Amino acid sequence: MPETTIAATPVSQPPSPLGARARRAVVFGTGIIVAGVMPGFLTASLAPRIRTSFEFGDSTLGLAVAIFYAICAVCSAPAGRLIERVGPGAGVRLGATLTVASCLAIAALAQSAVSLIALLLVAGVGNAIGGPTVSALLRREVAGQRQGVAFGAQQSGASLGALLAGLALPVIAIPLGWRWAYVGVAGLAVIAATLAPRSRDEPTSARVREQHGGGLSSVHALALAAAFASAAGVGFISFLVSYSVDSGMSEGAAGLLLGGVSFAATVSRVGLGAIADRAGQLALRPVPAMLIASMAGYLLLIVGQPWLIVIAALIAGSVGWAWPGALTLAVVQRSPHAPAWAVGVMMTGLFTGAMGGPLLVGLLAEHGSFTAAWLVCAGLALLAAVTIAATESRSRESD
Repeated sequence: MPETTIAATPVSQPPSPLGARARRAVVFGTGIIVAGVMPGFLTASLAPRIRTSFEFGDSTLGLAVAIFYAICAVCSAPAGRLIERVGPGAGVRLGATLTVASCLAIAALAQSAVSLIALLLVAGVGNAIGGPTVSALLRREVAGQRQGVAFGAQQSGASLGALLAGLALPVIAIPLGWRWAYVGVAGLAVIAATLAPRSRDEPTSARVREQHGGGLSSVHALALAAAFASAAGVGFISFLVSYSVDSGMSEGAAGLLLGGVSFAATVSRVGLGAIADRAGQLALRPVPAMLIASMAGYLLLIVGQPWLIVIAALIAGSVGWAWPGALTLAVVQRSPHAPAWAVGVMMTGLFTGAMGGPLLVGLLAEHGSFTAAWLVCAGLALLAAVTIAATESRSRESD
């Protein structure tokens, strides 16, 4: 069966404004993503405070975050198939329930690193459900010519989650205690799930089986690209602060730089989605060039001068982290009858990269070679760009 394609929206026709229901889907869909990713980010951000309650060293923190992403990677594709059967409404409720339960349990019951990591497993399953669920919701609620912005906003939830997790330390954890930050995430998940648009879900299991015969190859190829790009981006962001401080930057400035990179990534994801909407839904066209441009940021990091680190990090964060929304839109376009399944497959690649990138960069940095680490990040970005370009070329040849 030939791959499904979406007719391009004429460039001369500007996208129509989002309707009220579509805006609601975008806002609260993004909220669901933010709530889903935050348990992992919070654990990293609050580690200094968690250590006042029980032993939680750097190696244990690394293990906790890696396990969180590992369970996300393992569960994403099955979660996508589940959402195709039960519908996004049930997915919202299930994902939110798991996030709320895990966060409240961490706040009330975590008394050791083992118990904290065990409860993060539950949060990881909830996060794995979130991506396919919100993608199916946006596919249903948002008109095709505005889905670029919608999926860009959805994927900005991860960078917003990182930003909020960093703010949670001074705003909540220091004055009130670290456990209250997890309670706050549980409240956010409840609000997002309660206010998300409701409608009758229609199971599509038969369509999932049909789609496996069509868009399978390109969706999996884009999942591989997501793994490469995510490994580069998450590996870079995980060690940006420590590398900046080691290179002579103050801790406060390094923290501000991390926040600036997260904000730049948020803006670029939505901006790239808006460009896709105005360019006839050709979401992936600029992505290979942007990933190649991000290599300049990774390579500039090697110099190690604080002012160059700032420039390099903003380049890598803005153009090198803009791709998730465009990639999500692309796999949905290739699987219009099974969007949750397609996004689940893509998120498997993304989470695999998010797990492997920091481990690889950390291994190289541990042996005193950040130069090699940044070269690896640049190489991974190049592999992602080549994979996307090759997939797009093959899709055009098959049309």
